[in-house]
Amino acid sequence: MELKFLKQGSIVEGTVIKVESNTIYLDIQAQTEGKIHLDNYDKPAPDSFEGLVQLGQKIKARVQKITDDPAQILLSRLPLLVEEKFEKIRALAQTGETIQAKVRQILEKGLVLYYLENEIFLPYSLLDFDLVKDKDTLKGKVLEVQVIEATLKGRSKRIVASRKAIFEKERQAAYEQRLAARQDELEAINTGDIIKGIVDKIEPHAATIRFSHVVGLLRISQVSHYRIDKIEDVLQLGQEVEVKVIKKEGNRLDLSIKALQKTPYEAFYDEHHIGDKVTGQVFQKLPFGIIVEVAKDVRGLLHKNEFSWNPNDNFESYVKIGDEVTLAIIQLDLKKERIALSKKALEDNPWKNVTLKRGEIVAAKVTALSKDGAKVEVQGVEGDIPASELSTEKISRPEDYFAIGDEVQALITDLNKDQWVLKLSIRRIQERAERESFEQYLEDDDKEKNVTIGDLFGEKLQKGKKK
Repeated sequence: MELKFLKQGSIVEGTVIKVESNTIYLDIQAQTEGKIHLDNYDKPAPDSFEGLVQLGQKIKARVQKITDDPAQILLSRLPLLVEEKFEKIRALAQTGETIQAKVRQILEKGLVLYYLENEIFLPYSLLDFDLVKDKDTLKGKVLEVQVIEATLKGRSKRIVASRKAIFEKERQAAYEQRLAARQDELEAINTGDIIKGIVDKIEPHAATIRFSHVVGLLRISQVSHYRIDKIEDVLQLGQEVEVKVIKKEGNRLDLSIKALQKTPYEAFYDEHHIGDKVTGQVFQKLPFGIIVEVAKDVRGLLHKNEFSWNPNDNFESYVKIGDEVTLAIIQLDLKKERIALSKKALEDNPWKNVTLKRGEIVAAKVTALSKDGAKVEVQGVEGDIPASELSTEKISRPEDYFAIGDEVQALITDLNKDQWVLKLSIRRIQERAERESFEQYLEDDDKEKNVTIGDLFGEKLQKGKKK
């Protein structure tokens, strides 16, 4: 065997012939064996060679020192480590195997990583978007990367890493997982279900409600029974809401909040009953009556027949849109959302107990006087005595003959309880009295015309006969 004559700096490859805890011995075919101590084997130095290096193992090293007394050749792997580690890194670029590398620097165009005593550049274009966004927090952290380029040109090395395949794989796996979870959740949701979700997005005419993995659409028309102009006036992003699934079609869910709420009419019917008094605002006038809003978005009809007991009372003519009126509920129909209202139900009908008859002579109390005649009260109702019926004589100024509060006898000439018509006459009573007086005079006159001589001198004639 030819011995090699070595010098300091030579590169040798030897076979491990002896392993001690702190030292290994290599046959390097020289005048003596080569020795490598722990601190010259690796950085950082291992704790022991035992279990780390095996007999017969081939190891390449550099001659660090040669001595004659004692005769020894000291070797070191350290100068070769960088090259060996670069070769390992270059192999990674071929296999696509991922490694864990620590972030050493944060530069303008990317990160500098450190792995096997080599610096690796990771461009931001090959880094996850979320990590790029938080790049200033990455220094000192360990990232999983793939080496996609490792080249050596002279002493210049170029090592480039990427996370693109990793985060795309993670993204795809997460997407598939979300898809599966979404499908499972979607299959568990049915029309009619009531579930809770979070307001995820608000648009002019709808809001998106997110559940665990599924989203549904809540249209503005399904937010409330009451009219709303903007969804954001009622809902806020991140707010938890309870909704009802009103339609499920494929992957689409139509949601409703108002389906869980009482309609304005239902709420009104719960709190009100027939006979209750309510106050509302005149909303609209129609030929057959008045629409009154008795609560928000709750409207009832005051039919013209329910304006007043007085058929001559034109209530519609003196109320305006927006006026407040107090009425009674006389009918509730929840199914048809109808409310019938009445004003006259709150008023007393003075004609209900009237027992008057046409031709009857009654005592009437004068309540008002005018050139047209007199207003009077009989059994609590109002009647009229026209000027022509005040007397058999012509009266131009009734106040010269009557005073308010006077009680007069009058004859009922016209009576209609349904139309509240009561007309009376004093003149007819006077005419009747005059006629009766005249008729009495005629009777007396006739009696005188029919008197005979016998009637006049009968008594005297009788006496003469007796003599």
